[in-house]
Amino acid sequence: MIRSDRLDGPGPMPHGVSRGRGRHLRRLAAAMLLMVPSGLAIAPAPAAAQQHTGFVIPTMPGGGFQVDMGTMLDRKFYTVIRQQYDFSCGSAALATLLHYHYGIPANEEMTFTGMWEKGDQAAIRKNGFSLLDMKRYLGAHGLETQGFRVTLDQIAKTRVPGIALTVTKGYRHFIVIKGVSDTEVLVGDPSRGLIRYSRKEFGKIWDGLYFVVTSSRETGQSSFNRLAQWTSIGRPPIGSSLSRPLDLQTPRIAAPMLMLGDL
Repeated sequence: MIRSDRLDGPGPMPHGVSRGRGRHLRRLAAAMLLMVPSGLAIAPAPAAAQQHTGFVIPTMPGGGFQVDMGTMLDRKFYTVIRQQYDFSCGSAALATLLHYHYGIPANEEMTFTGMWEKGDQAAIRKNGFSLLDMKRYLGAHGLETQGFRVTLDQIAKTRVPGIALTVTKGYRHFIVIKGVSDTEVLVGDPSRGLIRYSRKEFGKIWDGLYFVVTSSRETGQSSFNRLAQWTSIGRPPIGSSLSRPLDLQTPRIAAPMLMLGDL
């Protein structure tokens, strides 16, 4: 059943990762890389390493410096894998979590195909992927997962990235929580890219269900609340409620709830 434990409490959320866990994660990444079907592209390098065009600004004779150029879309989807289909937010959110937060070379085609082949395809066509589909997929690759009922304060304290189910005007949508500050929530949305919500705004669309990888906590924590992700989103005009500096130190379409009983 869905756990209501605190993320920092006893149970499946270990306080550290043993050397064996680290080796396991590296072996898993290599294995998943080899399992990509022929013709499918490997996930792109993290956005910070992607190739962009650039131009050289001259300074003194014989000198100068180059400025990398990227599109607005590149900036918008920095560390977020964009969904390709109307019902594939779950596979894109899962690929985002694996690729950008756990260093596993996953892309949407890879997670989509894996969950599609093992799942109830009629239900997936109708409702999209479920958390149960994600749990089975990750379990088949040796990753332990758990669903929790938590608050934003608990996520900010434990600093573990994860997948959340949001509901807006009846539309259910999976996103990745990438950071939490005193006032805002940083979200990786497969359809819209990086988004900042006020805590109040986010609370209106999220019911507290949080799906996390419990196998390698420290790996996930290292990518949570990253400054580069926060600053890649432009701030609103000075004077708005979102223009205050961030305190970075404080920092299915789900199946019916009955199906989530195994979480």
